[in-house]
Amino acid sequence: MKNLIVVDMQQGFIRDTNKHLVEKINNYIKENSFDNIFFTVCVNNNDSPFTNILHWYGGTTDQEQQIIVNVPVGAKIIIKDGYGVSNDVVEMFHGMGITEMEVCGTDTDACCLAVAFNLFDNGIRPIVLSDLCASSSKETTAHTNAIELMKRQFGKDNVV
Repeated sequence: MKNLIVVDMQQGFIRDTNKHLVEKINNYIKENSFDNIFFTVCVNNNDSPFTNILHWYGGTTDQEQQIIVNVPVGAKIIIKDGYGVSNDVVEMFHGMGITEMEVCGTDTDACCLAVAFNLFDNGIRPIVLSDLCASSSKETTAHTNAIELMKRQFGKDNVV
């Protein structure tokens, strides 16, 4: 079973450092066949940790939350209000018989990393597509540091 999760490829998170992902992810989806494709959308609200802990108030409008890659028919949208996915989402993956999941999107150093940890911690093998991940951070090492961290934590064979 081939599964893909596209993390937070939404208008409010796209910068010069990660805008190249739009075409790359669109092409990857078009050129491959998947049993399941999931798209996460980070929705910031009054109860989110982004608001309550970080005092960040972005990601609240429909425009900021708009997915900017092509969403194929049958893809599932996962709404989240933190870096990773919820236990309910992981339980849904288990219920679908998912044992491994390709991970791509933005931000490598935050949400992609958190989603990969969520999967790993719940017995689902994350396969991080490093060329299909990037960071919106102005800190140019954020992406590369996160990729190195994931190689250590999930195994070099699981970061391709």
